[in-house]
Amino acid sequence: MEIRKLTKFNEKVIKEIREVEGICKNHDGVNGNLFLDTSMNFHQDINSIFLLYKDNRLVSLLTMFIPMNEEAEISAYTLPEYRRKGYFNRLLEEAIEEVKKYHIPHLMFICEPESDDGLETIKKLNAELDFTEYSLRYNNPSSEMKIENVPNISLQRAEQNDLDGIIHLSQEIFNDDYEVAKSIITKTFEANNRVQYVAKLEGKRIGIGSVSFENNEASIFGIGVSQKYQGKGFGRELIMLIINELKRKG
Repeated sequence: MEIRKLTKFNEKVIKEIREVEGICKNHDGVNGNLFLDTSMNFHQDINSIFLLYKDNRLVSLLTMFIPMNEEAEISAYTLPEYRRKGYFNRLLEEAIEEVKKYHIPHLMFICEPESDDGLETIKKLNAELDFTEYSLRYNNPSSEMKIENVPNISLQRAEQNDLDGIIHLSQEIFNDDYEVAKSIITKTFEANNRVQYVAKLEGKRIGIGSVSFENNEASIFGIGVSQKYQGKGFGRELIMLIINELKRKG
């Protein structure tokens, strides 16, 4: 048995992880995809990828997404025939030792309700449900989306002179402290597989949204509207403007 710890993914590791993920998803009946990108991690030098090999085959893995210094988001898979052998626990011990070095106080475990083995593991850890997320998939019909009965906002790809304003807007929308908001927005600006958008009404920034790209698919995240403009349909319009923009780009 061999455990490898990495700070970044490479093509070989991604291929190995996707193979394990595919087998586990089919076995457990789950749908989520692992987020294989460390560029958003608050600490770029932290080991956030833990891989356990048996006879030179990847059989168990654990990844950490750490966009802020307060919390590490943990996802893990173990091949069905290698479960209940303590492999996940070994990887979790390694991850805990790593987050201790960086004084990260909380761990958040991602578990889909369809996974019986995942739920059993969560129960053994005495973890408590914090919140539920939903992934919504848009199947890209040919017609363009239209929103009526709200004033039109403009969607623009954010530029460097928008950076500080977007950081403050992110603070207001998501109730993040300045350093967390700065880290997330700055890394989105810098990443070559992400786009940061800003929504404006009569020239004033009122909303933000981001897009990441992987395997010919776009994921929309970080959508929000300034509190004083909420409840007026701007969030819905912002999402649809981004979808239409992505469709125009093919």
